[in-house]
Amino acid sequence: MTLGKCQAHWNQTLNGTYPKEEIRSLLIMALTDRFNWSAIDLITQKETVISSLDLEWLNNVLKRLQSLEPMQQILGYTWFCDQKFLVTPDVLIPRPETEELVMYLLEHLKGKEVRTALDIGTGSGCIALSLAHSMPKTQWFAWDVSTMALTVAKRNQKQFKQQVHWQRQDVLKPWPQENYDLIVSNPPYIPQEEQFSMDQNVVDYEPHLALFVPQEDPLKFYTEIIQKGFKCLNHGGGLYFECHFEFAQGVAVQMQENGYIHVKKWKDQWGKWRFVSGLKP
Repeated sequence: MTLGKCQAHWNQTLNGTYPKEEIRSLLIMALTDRFNWSAIDLITQKETVISSLDLEWLNNVLKRLQSLEPMQQILGYTWFCDQKFLVTPDVLIPRPETEELVMYLLEHLKGKEVRTALDIGTGSGCIALSLAHSMPKTQWFAWDVSTMALTVAKRNQKQFKQQVHWQRQDVLKPWPQENYDLIVSNPPYIPQEEQFSMDQNVVDYEPHLALFVPQEDPLKFYTEIIQKGFKCLNHGGGLYFECHFEFAQGVAVQMQENGYIHVKKWKDQWGKWRFVSGLKP
């Protein structure tokens, strides 16, 4: 089978399951992983015959996509801040919004002394490792309640020179007596009822522990982190959140009520209120 016929087969098989442009993007991701080909190769390599072994691999990927398994989990990795991160069903697949938060912090903290920093709900470790990579003088700590997630994060650390201190920690329980100049967190924030309107590939294949919060208390993790974080932050230290766009204002109000100053919220690239930050006076 030629690449051109393979592409036609993908279009026919996935039509109705994914939009046309997404089907093309998924095929390019598979071809890049297998052959290191790019989008232009869909045209220039159209008559290239795919070996039976490679075709078997592509058909296996296609079958898993039909069941709505995320491509990042099929391949076992994703790209985040120009770094390759391993992902498994035990961690969230890093999102572009989270990448925005990292890039904002790197720009906002440029030239500032940050001796110690904490990433709460680290998952794959993408936030802590990406920031540590660009902040080599900062001592980084990262927590997650899931030991399986921490295993993935530790595997991801192998490609970085900077060390992150990983720790299993439930933020709803007492925190260790440590102090930080910076705390960043992307905690669970999706109300449980929203899962019925979400994409099936997220609901079926990503960890609910890292996604959902009780319908009646969607800010439960923010409340804990805001209150306990205030005690752990050094004076002038900052707390930075990624939020559900409907709850960013509520998070900002809680931060103000708990003594944070210079509280601000800002939008993501799609114009949704996604991030909130504040400083301890």
